[in-house]
Formats: sequence, structure tokens, C-alpha cells
Amino acid sequence: SEIRNVALSLVAIAVAIVIATKELILCFSGAIFRAGTNAYGVGDCVEISGLRGDVIDQNLFGTTILELGPTQGSRQYTGRAVILPNSLLLSHPLVTETYMGDYVVHFITIPMSVHDDWQKAEEILMKVAEAECEPFIEEARKHMASLEKKHWIDPPSVNPRVSIFCHDAQTLRLVLRIPTPARRKGRLEQSIIRRFLREFVYVRPAGEPPLQPVTAVHPTAEPR
Repeated sequence: SEIRNVALSLVAIAVAIVIATKELILCFSGAIFRAGTNAYGVGDCVEISGLRGDVIDQNLFGTTILELGPTQGSRQYTGRAVILPNSLLLSHPLVTETYMGDYVVHFITIPMSVHDDWQKAEEILMKVAEAECEPFIEEARKHMASLEKKHWIDPPSVNPRVSIFCHDAQTLRLVLRIPTPARRKGRLEQSIIRRFLREFVYVRPAGEPPLQPVTAVHPTAEPR
């Protein structure tokens, strides 16, 4: 009877310890997962559980990032450091924006009314994108080609490209796809939008409010 009581006490103590240290165990397991998959390192831009930023520190229990914002595609620091417990790696998808290295693929979306001259807009958008990407496009092409040897994948094209989608009966979306240095996405995006707006004049029916260009970010890596 005494042996049984001692055994039950030991089991109860063990269960209590496991419950009390559950999060620490999960964090440690997340660190093993991160190291085993080489998911990211210091300097990478990651997004976990809706929080996005550049990794500045990582240890057995958590990852510290400098938060980026205010929009999804922004490269501006908010001034806040966020500590993410490694346990999140076991329960939430991880997006690594810098997985492709020095150059990534970026998408910019320009909404337009069906009454606008979308053909002229497409022409101007392509001209602006080609001019902005020209200084680094050959280097980007070589970088993308190197990914084929490293990851055995078809390298993405680096030539700027515009696709047109019908959002609804009154709205079109011009989606520009460009290569960009991983650390210059925000600045390049703003430069392209500003040059486009200076050269293209929107035509609106009377009483229709203007549409503002918005941007969309294409994930540069699959969730891991």
C-alpha cells in the first residue's frame, strides 16, 4: 500500500512538472525544429502568426524580430522589438520572405476603373518598371539562375510583367510582377507607383471617387 501511494505521488509530481513546463518544452522542441530545418537565421525577414520583421536574435526559447510595418509589404521599422516563443513554429505557418536570398519577386497591384485607359496604363507601368529595374536586372537574372542549381527548381523570370484581372464589373486590377533586391522592396515599390501616377492621368465619370493604388505582396517562400 505504501509503495502504491509513493508511486501515485511520483506520477502526480511528474504530471505537475510536465504541465508546469509545457511551454518551455514546446519552445525547446521549436528550437530543434528550427535548427533541423534551417528555417531561418539572423538577418532573415520572417512572418509568424501575423507578426513580421527582421530576425535580430534567436535562442533555445524564442526569436527576437524588429517589427516591420505599417503595411504588409512595407520595409519600414516600427521601432518595436517582438519576442516570439519558438513554440509558435509548431502551431503556425512560417513565411520566410528572404528565402530566395539577395533578390526576390515582388507584386504591385494598381486598381483601375473600367472607364480608364488600361492599355495606356499598362504601357506606362511596364516602361516605369523596366527603367527602375534596369540597374540590377542582370545581377538578379544571375542570382535566380543560381537558385536552379541550389534548389533544383525552375528559376523565375526576372523580366517585369503586367497581368490584368477583372475584380468586378467596375474595377480592373493591373498586377505588376518585378524582381527586386530583398532589402529594397518598399523603396522600389514607392518609386514605381509615384512615377506611374505622374505619367498616367485617371479619367473618372462625374461623381465617381478616385481609386487609390494599393500593393500586394507575393510570398517569396512557401510556409515551412
